[in-house]
Amino acid sequence: SWGGFGAAGAAMATAISEITGGMIYIKLLLRRKLISWSQLFKPPSWSNLKPLVQGGLVMLARQAILNIAFLSAARRAQVMDPSGVSAAAYGIVMQIYTLGIVVHLAIQSTAAALVPSAKSLASGLSGGGIVDEEMEEKGNEAARNVADRTFSWGLFTGVLLGVGQIALIPKIVPLFSTLPEVQEAVKLPALISSFIHIVNGPLFAGEGILLGLERFKALTCITGIGTAIMLACLASPLGMRLDGILLSMAAFNASEAIMLVWHHVRMGPLRRRREDDVWKDVTVA
Repeated sequence: SWGGFGAAGAAMATAISEITGGMIYIKLLLRRKLISWSQLFKPPSWSNLKPLVQGGLVMLARQAILNIAFLSAARRAQVMDPSGVSAAAYGIVMQIYTLGIVVHLAIQSTAAALVPSAKSLASGLSGGGIVDEEMEEKGNEAARNVADRTFSWGLFTGVLLGVGQIALIPKIVPLFSTLPEVQEAVKLPALISSFIHIVNGPLFAGEGILLGLERFKALTCITGIGTAIMLACLASPLGMRLDGILLSMAAFNASEAIMLVWHHVRMGPLRRRREDDVWKDVTVA
């Protein structure tokens, strides 16, 4: 805690760190002339604001869906047994699991930045000129290559995180609790969460790609379907066991990862066009 104030001190420390981080970002943006004080407080036009509002509302809906899913999982764990062992074990598992999530979020952010950047540079959009179909295809090809590499690196990172967590579980768990019953309850769920990291590799990479391409509706729909699968698993006998809750989370992550990969390969703007699609375009032309 900050200054011995307990929870209030933690909140104050968090607020100070966020304000400091925001000020640093503003200073860097001003130094690179990406923003100016004269334009900073000028209200934007609705034509510029509309895409942000639409995308923001869709992402807000997605975040609400995610909150519902994981709050449901936490609630199941909290009311599972009156002794509180399951709740304590679930909290420890999620803390260990979150350590790897930080790395996955870095992959997500990287994909969200690099994919549209590669597309813009290769197609000539960064120069502000008119882009023809050939240049647009060059942009898509460059973005596709970056996206494919991101999926590969995401999977590789997920495997490393999963294997690393499995190896470190015996050493990490005693740091969170000295109670033998809690340590025993953590073992299997922590093992399941290790395998979830492997699935998270392509999942977070795919989310970052869709974020970079501003395909917010597709991402929200995929998240909604995954959440429905997770809630169905929690409503089944799986939701009555702690390892079942983690298996429900695994079902959510696995289904979303499969849908994201499928969308990238078959439905997304970066999909590789099949010969019959090309021939169809030539025939129509």
